[in-house]
Amino acid sequence: MKYILAAMLAVTASGCVVIPEDLLGRFGGGTVLVCHKGKKTMELPREALNGHLNHGDHRGPC
Repeated sequence: MKYILAAMLAVTASGCVVIPEDLLGRFGGGTVLVCHKGKKTMELPREALNGHLNHGDHRGPC
């Protein structure tokens, strides 16, 4: 865990942005992963994210 944190800090300090891969979908950032109703991981277009967050879903896999 220490090595992962150190690597993330080094990348962040170099000016790169670190985005956890479990929040992005497979299609180059055009989609996101959402845990729907606490039961099902769904890959959705970014435009659909707010609607799902508004009814209690959360980002990332279940």
